[in-house]
Amino acid sequence: MPEIKQTKQYSHDVKKVLWIILVLNLFVLIVKIFAGLITRSLSIFGDAAHTGADTLNNIVGLVVLKYASEPPDKQHPYGHGKFETLAAFAIVMFLAIASVEIVQSSIGRLIHPVKLPLFSKEVVWLLILTLIVNLFVWVYERNQGKKIKSDLLIADSSHTGSDVLITFSVLASQFFIAREMYWIDPIVAILIAGFIAKAAYEIITSTVPVLVDEAWLEPKMISGSALSVKDVVDCYDVYSRRSPYSAFIECKIKVVPKDLYSAHKIADRVEEKLRKDFGNCKVTVHVEP
Repeated sequence: MPEIKQTKQYSHDVKKVLWIILVLNLFVLIVKIFAGLITRSLSIFGDAAHTGADTLNNIVGLVVLKYASEPPDKQHPYGHGKFETLAAFAIVMFLAIASVEIVQSSIGRLIHPVKLPLFSKEVVWLLILTLIVNLFVWVYERNQGKKIKSDLLIADSSHTGSDVLITFSVLASQFFIAREMYWIDPIVAILIAGFIAKAAYEIITSTVPVLVDEAWLEPKMISGSALSVKDVVDCYDVYSRRSPYSAFIECKIKVVPKDLYSAHKIADRVEEKLRKDFGNCKVTVHVEP
């Protein structure tokens, strides 16, 4: 069951992680661009594009968090939490563009082959260095995302995780390119585009349910909790949804007492029970006669 986040501390924790990741991604991006310019390798440029999307995502995330952590206001009575989920969804656009560009360039390179400069040991060591940094970023961001329960960090870490696999494949391709098997480079680049597309799909499946207000909890879980309160005889028309910073539960109950005062007291106990069972969510309980 998703946990509702404490806005100020949560925002501070996510920003701290994003700043660390941004600095590391910028370093990796510069190294990969340098290696790509030296070798004219599509696979390395594809790898750099993937890292470039990571870097842009970090910047977007930092900007969005400024607004996502704001409390509810007149224009946004349910809060601004979905801004973070929207930022995670926006990662898909970066990935889609990179994937299409890589495939187009790779097909062109297969139709019109070109000779690539042989890779030097220095370039290979640079790629190994970026691989080590990417491994650290992937593990660190994934663990922090799960710890903080951040949609943005978890989505971005899956992107970085595919970056690790991509760099592995680029390094493996050097064995063949060094033997003048230049067609390997666009093939590897197309495989990279596949990894990028897979990361985009995973992000879509994790963010769309929040954006379209998919049910947060099973109705029977909510009704079961409400029915455990004394004098509640029925619970129905149960709805729930969540965003990264808040969650909402709405239901109707039937109670034993007939006077209005007693009925509302029971409703208050139901609200307390639901918050106790499902976290610091906003609960609306309607009492039916």
